[in-house]
Amino acid sequence: MSFRRQLATVAGSAVLCLGAAALAPSSAMAAPTGCTTWITSGVAYSLCTGGTGLHGVAVEQSHPLAGPILMTGDWRPAGEISSVRLTPWPVKRIWVNKVG
Repeated sequence: MSFRRQLATVAGSAVLCLGAAALAPSSAMAAPTGCTTWITSGVAYSLCTGGTGLHGVAVEQSHPLAGPILMTGDWRPAGEISSVRLTPWPVKRIWVNKVG
């Protein structure tokens, strides 16, 4: 086997190993816990007080002609607040999306 071929094989193996390590979930991540949601002045919020993962507020609103409107807030770590500005239409439900 030529030197170039050996070098290419080693480099390819290194890339595959690094890629697999990047995709492996962290054992330190734990889904957020102690989550609450609320709506104030046209903004929906969520706060999770425990865990190490991420959370984001999610809201389903109802438009009389267009149907459901789904709104999601930004992803935040536990201890921080996620928020999303709402449309003027009625809120059907509110929940917390979690990852971790």
